[in-house]
Amino acid sequence: MDDAQEWYLLIETASVIMIALALTIFAVMIIYRKRKMEHIKEIDRMNETFARELLQTQLEVQQQTMQHIGREIHDNVGQKLTLAALYTSQVDTADPAHQKKMDAISSIIDESLSDLRSLSKNLTDVNYFHTDLYQLIHNECARMEGTGRCTVHLQPFHIPVKAGHAVKNVTLRILQEFLQNSLKHADCTVLTVALKQETDGLELYVTDNGKGFIIERQNGPGIGLSNMRKRAEIIHARFTIESTVGKGTSMRLFIPDTEINL
Repeated sequence: MDDAQEWYLLIETASVIMIALALTIFAVMIIYRKRKMEHIKEIDRMNETFARELLQTQLEVQQQTMQHIGREIHDNVGQKLTLAALYTSQVDTADPAHQKKMDAISSIIDESLSDLRSLSKNLTDVNYFHTDLYQLIHNECARMEGTGRCTVHLQPFHIPVKAGHAVKNVTLRILQEFLQNSLKHADCTVLTVALKQETDGLELYVTDNGKGFIIERQNGPGIGLSNMRKRAEIIHARFTIESTVGKGTSMRLFIPDTEINL
């Protein structure tokens, strides 16, 4: 074999070795990257599992606290208001002006008692976690309409919603916040509530006929928009609100199917 052939053979051998080395390095990089991605996914799964378990624990503690507060409201505050109402009814006022004021005080006490009893019932309701989401919404709408301060139209929804505890808790709290804001700040007379099944999730839609507001100016704690958004984030839901001055306000809460069992 002459020198030229040996040279060519050496070059071919070196080329094969370089190609094999490059392929080996490439394969190692692919395997490393794949394992790294799997490791990241596993960490994400662990973080998500931890977050859900933490949320469940928080909800259980919250429920116990709410039941304790509800019992305190019923046994302590409620009894004191009842006693105040009794004393007020026994006051003898000959002056019509004073009588008018006493009647107003009695009316306020009676209304406060009614609100407290309703709040106490909601806080201590042991069937809360076993009740269908639509039924919870129905109960809240009936309670709101029962105050006589507005009319609430709840659109029928005939599909059972087997939502998780967190979803029911957050959805109901956001609904309560919106309804209270509509009464206190918007001076509305009519509220419309609808639960809709979309292709990829569940949507709660609520609208009022109140005076509306400029959203950019009302993101403070008084309106509670920040609270509603933060609650929605807990269950990875999408919260949007629209308002037009003089026409009213509407709210949408979209819960993806992937999160409905939270």
